[in-house]
Amino acid sequence: MINNLNKRVLILGGYGRLGARIAQMLSVEPEIQLIISGRNKALADRCAKKLGGTAEGLRLQRDAINLAAQLKALHLDLLIHCAGPIQNDTDNRVAKACIESRTPYIDISNARRSVCDFHRLSPAAEAAGIAMVSGAGTLPALSSAALAEIQRELPIIHSVEIAVAPAHYTNCELGTAGTGLKSLGQSFPQLQKGRWHESFSGKHLRPVALAHPVGKRWLSDSDAPDLELCPRHFPQLHSARFATGLEPRTVQVCLSACAHLTRQHLPLPITRLAALGCKLSAHWPGGSPHSGMLVRAGGENRQGESTTKQWQILGLNGDGAWISAAPAVALSRQFLQGNAPKAGAQACWQLLDLDDILMELNSFSVVTALETLTRERLPALTR
Repeated sequence: MINNLNKRVLILGGYGRLGARIAQMLSVEPEIQLIISGRNKALADRCAKKLGGTAEGLRLQRDAINLAAQLKALHLDLLIHCAGPIQNDTDNRVAKACIESRTPYIDISNARRSVCDFHRLSPAAEAAGIAMVSGAGTLPALSSAALAEIQRELPIIHSVEIAVAPAHYTNCELGTAGTGLKSLGQSFPQLQKGRWHESFSGKHLRPVALAHPVGKRWLSDSDAPDLELCPRHFPQLHSARFATGLEPRTVQVCLSACAHLTRQHLPLPITRLAALGCKLSAHWPGGSPHSGMLVRAGGENRQGESTTKQWQILGLNGDGAWISAAPAVALSRQFLQGNAPKAGAQACWQLLDLDDILMELNSFSVVTALETLTRERLPALTR
């Protein structure tokens, strides 16, 4: 329950798929006045009407020249930036407008540079006296919360592997898959066996085994903030890897092939073909309505023994799409309850307890499990 009445929260891009879910999850709090904003006033009004209560729609463009002045006039307690693609907001225009207007800020970006470089705004945010957080989505907010849970039993972590497997009919709704598509074939550094090596989005197509009913999914390498943040926070880490992909298998195999063709610099419309494949994937037969995420870490337990821990979260019958919204909602509650991080700008790395995120998903078909993997079961992840 929010302590003080009339907290004003603006969701920029609030009628988009993820923004609308965040708005719906926050709308249960009568003390929050939601402002759904974006370029299209009609869509914003329609979304606000569905939410009911005091929610209202507003036309607000993230690239407006007077954005800071508009935000200041709204007297906001929090702005949640969901206007996509956030990855293209390379100049942090919205974040800088929040600093100028002294508006606390959260975004759901999962782009490596956007999240990992966000701390550069910290001096200005500290001077403005506001807290600002980037990456309050699946990556790195949820993944880092899972790693914090694992680290309770595994204080020394040597390797991290993260996999996200969206459901068939929500493939292109999830930021992780969408980001991977837009960066198809693009290079990124990845820590392997203590050294940085180059990989690219779509490389190393492989089956990843998740629990039933998600099962085996075909995923490939993709860039993520965690690939840079894990080495920063785990000094004894020697390997970090992230994989994602689309359903069904045929589409992901084709996308991986497009990634390899892109690397050959052939005069072919590879990006357009990949985008078409993403659109067609929702209508392609053979997919699953179930989604899953896996966070696996190897290291040493408190007895000094080599151990591998694995955490999974499964979203059943399409409810996995709500998992990406939960971290931003949980973090928003902390901001509005007066428990925001100290003034400054930072990535959403272990700012949330795993239980706080999962509490937001109580009304959905979501299950989780944390287990210790035996040596015999280790190959199951990448077989």
